[in-house]
Amino acid sequence: MIKIGEFASLFNVTIKTVRLYEEKKILFPALVDIYTGYRYYDEKNIEEMTKILILKDLGLSLKEIKTFDFDKTQIQLKIKEYEKEAEKIKENINTLKSLSQSKEVIKDMKSFINDQDVIGKWKLLGVSENVEKAYDSKFDEDDFNIKELYFLPGGEKYWVISWTKGIVFLKGVACEYHLKENKMYLNVIDPLDKTFYKVAVYEKIDNKEYSISEIGTKDDINVPFIEDLDLIGCWKSVDFINDKDSFDPERKNWKESLFLEKIIVSPDNDCIVMLSNSENTARQIKYTKDYLINLIKSDTLSKYEHLNINNENYIVVEWKFGDYVYGKMIYGYYVLKKI
Repeated sequence: MIKIGEFASLFNVTIKTVRLYEEKKILFPALVDIYTGYRYYDEKNIEEMTKILILKDLGLSLKEIKTFDFDKTQIQLKIKEYEKEAEKIKENINTLKSLSQSKEVIKDMKSFINDQDVIGKWKLLGVSENVEKAYDSKFDEDDFNIKELYFLPGGEKYWVISWTKGIVFLKGVACEYHLKENKMYLNVIDPLDKTFYKVAVYEKIDNKEYSISEIGTKDDINVPFIEDLDLIGCWKSVDFINDKDSFDPERKNWKESLFLEKIIVSPDNDCIVMLSNSENTARQIKYTKDYLINLIKSDTLSKYEHLNINNENYIVVEWKFGDYVYGKMIYGYYVLKKI
């Protein structure tokens, strides 16, 4: 057994912190000498303290830690709570970015007006340079990526899309639509310079009142666990790239702060994902060889690849966020270095 000073040093915390956890009844010394008051700690205490600090890093309060017993159901509930928080934060970031681009965005936003004729799912037929060609189904070769549109009840927002009668908001920019012969003609506005881009033509698939949980791409995450010993350890994000083969450790591509901060992989298939945001959010996920399961979005498999450059170990990881779930697009990859 070890004394309180050694115990605190082992975890790089203060003696005051150890005593606080005892006062809150989440950590109890193995032995307290009745004459001297000295506290002694054993292997079980080390295990308990490890769990406390993990949960604290995951953002749980001391009150939550006291009753948290690593039950699978309890863990899943906490994961869902964090996923909702991360989704809301991401939506807020996207909205603020849109608002910062132009004062016109604020002017364009209006109270929701329903249009029952558009409720449901729409499929992209093509895009044209003007409405006349769109009426004649004369479509251009184009990489317009919003292949499907969902009009959710109440104009509810998903991904970068919301709506009100006559208008679809794409990344906060108002794009007018009109209906003709069971087709929708959407005037797409360039989100950067706010000029007309093209007319996107959609065909209605159904009239269903979808919820956000029903739409979007879902990977088959029921994959068997295969160990990857090279993945075990702590990985720190060093870059975010658009092309997975373009990483150069001497030339940083992403100049801003990195949302995905760290991934810590344990000898079993558990991982802890650290996100850099106002809450310093941490999430617990799983891995199997070649894939991280539910890295940031539920029901996704993010493929990773190992790199060794100048005797340094890296992984390149698919970033499957809203662009993938709702647009089936992978626009970027995180590069993490083993530390």
